[in-house]
Amino acid sequence: MKKIYNTIYKKIKKYDTIIIARHIGPDPDALGSQIGLKEIILNSFPKKRVLAVGLPASKFKFLGTLDKINEDDYHNSLLVIVDTPDQKRIDGVDITKVNEKIKIDHHPVLEEFCDLEWIDSSASSASQMIIELCFNTPLKMNLSAAECLFMGVIADTDRFLFDYTSVKTFDLIKKLIEKNNININNLY
Repeated sequence: MKKIYNTIYKKIKKYDTIIIARHIGPDPDALGSQIGLKEIILNSFPKKRVLAVGLPASKFKFLGTLDKINEDDYHNSLLVIVDTPDQKRIDGVDITKVNEKIKIDHHPVLEEFCDLEWIDSSASSASQMIIELCFNTPLKMNLSAAECLFMGVIADTDRFLFDYTSVKTFDLIKKLIEKNNININNLY
């Protein structure tokens, strides 16, 4: 596993423009992993241009805002697609215009369409995978990212009720809360 973390980190470090996409009809995990990853990258590399793209979902606007992409943003860019198992469900980006593509997803494989794919169907959510990536690389999390990722895990596990909530899920959430001083009551 350490190899996939390092490979993704090196790709993020390499590109000045990073576009982060997720599936159409977003839920809190899609948005939480997308916006959380954007915050983590900007916190780690403040000079990078990082865009979280796709149509907004007004009922989840508390997670953060999305960016508009223009043609110039595609030039020499990395695309990271979260929480999306197949190409037809990607929202807000033309994947043929980017230099490289990474998929980070917890759904069973439906289609391979990226240069690098990290699929972990044992993970509770894409948000859990982003937490794991951050804690296993030099990427730096801030409170805003931690809150987005926490909400993504909470939503996809139905507050830890679903059976794919694992000991690993609880360990990562424990570490997320401790390191970022998350106020769970305020988020709920």
